[in-house]
Amino acid sequence: MEIDIAIPAILTDHVEVSSIYRNYNASGNPSSYGVDIELEELGLDRSIKSREFHLLGGKIESTLKTWAGKFERHLQKEHLKARSDSVGEMNTDAKEALSALDGILAATLDVDDAVDWATLKRKDSFRRRREDYDEASGEIAAIGFNNYGRPTGFTPAERPDQPTLEGVTGEFGFFSRLFLKRKITERFEARLNDWRSQVASCDSTDSERSKLHDRLVQDFETRKAAFELEKEADNKAVDELRERYEHADNSAIEDYCDLVLSNSTYPDSFPQSWELEYRAASKMLVVDYDLISPDEMPTVDSYRYVKANDEIVAKEISKAAHKKLYSSVIYQICIRTLHELFEADVVSAIDSVAFNGIVTCVNPATGIEESKAILSISASKDEFLAFDLARVDPKATFKHLKGVAAASLIDLTAIPPVVVLEKNDKRFIEGREIADSVDSSVNLAAMSWDDFEHLVRELFEREFASNGGEVRVTQASSDGGVDAIAFDPDPIRGGKIVIQAKRYTNTVGVAAVRDLYGTVMNEGATKGILVTTADYGKDSYEFAKEKPITLLNGSNLLALLEKHGTKARINIGEAKKVLKG
Repeated sequence: MEIDIAIPAILTDHVEVSSIYRNYNASGNPSSYGVDIELEELGLDRSIKSREFHLLGGKIESTLKTWAGKFERHLQKEHLKARSDSVGEMNTDAKEALSALDGILAATLDVDDAVDWATLKRKDSFRRRREDYDEASGEIAAIGFNNYGRPTGFTPAERPDQPTLEGVTGEFGFFSRLFLKRKITERFEARLNDWRSQVASCDSTDSERSKLHDRLVQDFETRKAAFELEKEADNKAVDELRERYEHADNSAIEDYCDLVLSNSTYPDSFPQSWELEYRAASKMLVVDYDLISPDEMPTVDSYRYVKANDEIVAKEISKAAHKKLYSSVIYQICIRTLHELFEADVVSAIDSVAFNGIVTCVNPATGIEESKAILSISASKDEFLAFDLARVDPKATFKHLKGVAAASLIDLTAIPPVVVLEKNDKRFIEGREIADSVDSSVNLAAMSWDDFEHLVRELFEREFASNGGEVRVTQASSDGGVDAIAFDPDPIRGGKIVIQAKRYTNTVGVAAVRDLYGTVMNEGATKGILVTTADYGKDSYEFAKEKPITLLNGSNLLALLEKHGTKARINIGEAKKVLKG
């Protein structure tokens, strides 16, 4: 699967675009296509998803276009910081940045949040640049092109003037012309033959240029035809999505709401990332919305130039003002998102929206990046649309709707979401009890792979039981897929955890760890655990660093089993003989 992406020139060599991958829903079925893009210099990264393959490219280019604007502004600001006379402009930017935070909710009230389908249609024309043609294909410099890159003709080879007898004769003096007539004739014949040879060469060159022109025209028309077919398919996909949405198709409702939130413009520093789930039975839309963390929010009140040190010094707002501003921003985002989704619901598919505000940041105690919900609310559409949002206090509105949040949002205290993680997964099967039949005589490395998976499931069920967690085993699949999924309700370290069991007698390679990481991403899980009877190579441990992955080898497994009252053993050599036999 490939898509030609037009990366804005300003982002060339700065942005990374991953290969296309597939996402899967809770039932294990393909749900969407995805691409990860990252602009490291601005700390921007986003996973772009689309159920329709033909819409993915447009969403990617739309995001890159937005990022190009952010990056251009970033470069401009970097340039301004280097100049002492830029302080005035920087102060203006700082005031505008803080002012924008106060108006997050107000900025959307005069906007029609319903999706304008016409704007999703492609209206671009096919174009090719001269440099897009293969220079090795011939004398491309001799080919002319119009503004769309279509070849328009070629420049003929420059032909020599035909020699004449009079011209050659004029090269000789008077007496030479009288006595050297034969020599003059011979020189003329030689010049004429040389001219004929040059003309033949020019004819050959023109013939080659003509053929090259025709090939390039054919290439242009072929590519243009493919472009038009792709454009037609993309626009057809938009029409089909609109039709499915108007018929209240469940997946189309999710895609539509994703477009609604994508059209919502926020200040540059905001992450603008979310996960959506539509529950048709209750007509509820669940939104896990990524919020800006306190340390990412603009906090500069003003700048001043210190001539003595030749530097520009920033003056931050006070801690009290920062706390108040952060609280205001988060409550505004919550109420604004509810407003946009309800207002855009033109087919009345949504009766309520559950909003979970998620913050991802580094825990200063552990140095580990964590994601946690800091506020959560479920709002009824009928009740919400009766509010006059131009006159409300967003925090008061949140409290009126019985939202749940910590007393101080800036402290990032985790709270249990009003609508919890959906755990219905048709892949789940009933687990078998294996641990009671395992003792010190059992060689785990020689067990059947399905018994080993059930044993691992049972082991982690005991591990998570003290915290109210649940572990479910999935349908048997000896191909290395998801073997079990844990649901840990702990508000800080909990969430959905993917567990894979590898009953191996050889070192587990890095490919298995990469596969687990991909599964964690596709499942929307918070962590992945890989359990093996063997051990892992250096590359595996290196890859797992700084990723939400835990690697448990045979020794770790035996220790964890013993912790929960089960003794067993692992003998790799013995297992190889048993399995080979």
